[in-house]
Amino acid sequence: MSTAVLLWESLQHERRVFSADRLLLIVTLILLAAIGYALVDGHAWVAKQNQAISTARTEEMARLQENRTALAAIEAGTQRAPSVFRDPANPFWVGKRLAATHAVLPPTALAATSIGQSDLNPPYVTVSSDGRETFAFNEEIENPANLLIGHFDLAFVVIFLLPLVVIALSYNVLSAEREQGTLALCLSNPVRLGTLLFGKLLFRAVLVLGLTVGITAAGLWMGGVPLAANSAPLLAWALLVVAYGCFWFALGAAVNVLGRDSAQNALILAGAWVVLLLVLPTVGSVAVNVAYPLPSRAEMVNALRAVQTDAQRESDAMQTRYEQEHAQASSTGTPARGAAEQASRRMAVQQAAAARAASVMARHDEQRLQQLSAVAGLRFLSPAILMQEALNDIAGTGEARHRHYQAQVDRFSGQWRDFFTPRVEKNTALTVDDYDRFPRFQYAEQSVGEWSAALPAVLAGLLIPAALLGMFAASRARGYATDS
Repeated sequence: MSTAVLLWESLQHERRVFSADRLLLIVTLILLAAIGYALVDGHAWVAKQNQAISTARTEEMARLQENRTALAAIEAGTQRAPSVFRDPANPFWVGKRLAATHAVLPPTALAATSIGQSDLNPPYVTVSSDGRETFAFNEEIENPANLLIGHFDLAFVVIFLLPLVVIALSYNVLSAEREQGTLALCLSNPVRLGTLLFGKLLFRAVLVLGLTVGITAAGLWMGGVPLAANSAPLLAWALLVVAYGCFWFALGAAVNVLGRDSAQNALILAGAWVVLLLVLPTVGSVAVNVAYPLPSRAEMVNALRAVQTDAQRESDAMQTRYEQEHAQASSTGTPARGAAEQASRRMAVQQAAAARAASVMARHDEQRLQQLSAVAGLRFLSPAILMQEALNDIAGTGEARHRHYQAQVDRFSGQWRDFFTPRVEKNTALTVDDYDRFPRFQYAEQSVGEWSAALPAVLAGLLIPAALLGMFAASRARGYATDS
């Protein structure tokens, strides 16, 4: 009898065993329920982000229309100009506040599969003629209590719960047969132990991983995600899940051929789960933070505020000396000229503060990049780190896409300032037509090559250990003792 036929018979036998064993069925149903709940939670999070984006855009459009209408009435002579701070023709206050625009980072189609860092980074920032330091941290992030608890997203289910299900389905595939005295009977037929073990695990792997991918695709489709248009990220996601599952099933095979009883197998696999998914990521995170400490968000905000305060004090001191030295000229100035000079002075303060803040933010960015580089070097120590980063990248909620977005925001903020700064310096009033020429931010999405660049390395980091474990299991299977 050929190996293929024996394998097929083994698969059929496992199907019958699975149908009769309610515990196996219950474990699988728990996994499916967790996937369904995680997708519901992920879709709810994406809907919350889209609602925040929609609210911000509605507010911005209403604000722009209000100021544009007011400016048209002023130009027509049917309305008096308001105070300088609310004047829709004043380029300084329009660029700084009245027309401040939202740079939006829209959720991707697969954002529901992994919340990632989207609860730390808001879906938009408000860009004005101020420097980057004033808008980079000016949006509210998720409630700290929610950040502490975390989100029950699909990435959490795949990374932490899926291995537990694999362990529950694979820890005793050989030991239970031996303890029940049926293993020797099975091997009395012309079938090798390696074929029997492979058939048992293959059935479980196809069942668990196939249902995981299938239920996820169905949940995304029900959530309004066009599957055909997002075939590339869906395929990448499926490959990652299959590779991750193969690693854990291979680990189960390697433990089974050690010849220990079922309780010891379960303990070894549970210990591996704790070490690989909890201990190593925690130790790695602590090591990176110790080697490359990153200033806290609060410390950075305080440092930037101090820079702005120092720039304002120096400007005030210079203005006071100027007024003392030119007291007669200052007393004969017109209100309009005074407002223009004040706007120019404020602009100079902004530019001075931005120049000083740039060094503060550059140090922060440099330390952040050092941390990311260190994490990249340690990620192969744990499959959890590999999977989390890869799933975040596919979902568009990872560090890479946010840096891609932040670079575009920085370029756009420069365009925004370039539009308003010359008008402030020349004291040129804005017109209704200028409102139609305001720069508009449009996010340019990452290409497939950008978000998938690290995918081959991640797959290799999962499949190579799985292959080594499989070879170890095949080697040990030849000398496995079938008696209890």
